[in-house]
Amino acid sequence: MLKYINLIPLYIRFIVCGLLSTTVFAQSMSGQSLHTLNSSGSERSYVLYIPPHETNASLPLVFNFHGSGSTPERQEAQTDFMRLAETYAFALVYPVGAFTNSVTAGSWNANLDTGVDDVQFARDIIEDVASLLNIDRKRIYSTGMSGGGRMTSRLACELSDVLAAAAPVAGLQYPDDCDLKRPIPLLSFHSMDDATNQYEVSGASRPYWRMGVETALDKWRQANDCTLTNSSDKLSQRVTFYQWPDCAGSAEIQFYQLSDGGHTWPNSPIDSSNKDINASELIWEFFSKHTLP
Repeated sequence: MLKYINLIPLYIRFIVCGLLSTTVFAQSMSGQSLHTLNSSGSERSYVLYIPPHETNASLPLVFNFHGSGSTPERQEAQTDFMRLAETYAFALVYPVGAFTNSVTAGSWNANLDTGVDDVQFARDIIEDVASLLNIDRKRIYSTGMSGGGRMTSRLACELSDVLAAAAPVAGLQYPDDCDLKRPIPLLSFHSMDDATNQYEVSGASRPYWRMGVETALDKWRQANDCTLTNSSDKLSQRVTFYQWPDCAGSAEIQFYQLSDGGHTWPNSPIDSSNKDINASELIWEFFSKHTLP
């Protein structure tokens, strides 16, 4: 079993040894660091991972939002995205949640309730990271687990003119007040036995979970102006793959329906998840195909 990466102590050492010197940071331009910024009047933080790269290279940027009540440390442990960032040369951001929803603290204000403005927080992170390194503005992406998936769903609406693609895991929703500025490529994963964010919404669903997965998919298909024709492929006894490739602006939609796996990240090394597919690899493969027009 993969041990959790003890992120924050590493970041503190990185800050003490390197970030106090802008010159040192500019020269290294790689590694893990913890950053704070002022967003909408509040101090917020995020973890940044920069892979080894040519100093002047333009890097894609990927957001990876943790679940409600979780941490960047756990999100990295269950997704292994730093390995992908190093392999495929993209910058990686793990924002830290500060919203208290109807169930837990350390979450995301995905339904735009009263409280912190996480949409603005995402915008502020982009600008903060852009002040540190050369990011490719046409290749900014978002993924996340559970509450982080709901936040990614929100950003797919609010930042459809900023994100090149989005991939919610166990958290796909379609905000009723969605202000879609352009069709956006979307990839999602959800287990039919998810007991936290149920595949089909019911009276027992949590207040923030406002619609079932297929309802959300249908709303996204309509928003992206996809044809009703889709193709499906039974990848295993437990995984069926659906795709709608014929959408406006090449904004394809892909969906992996898992018969079991519960409320987990597919192929997570730290959870009893469905191991038939590797969500992290599939997400980057999907992202790598899409660039902001």
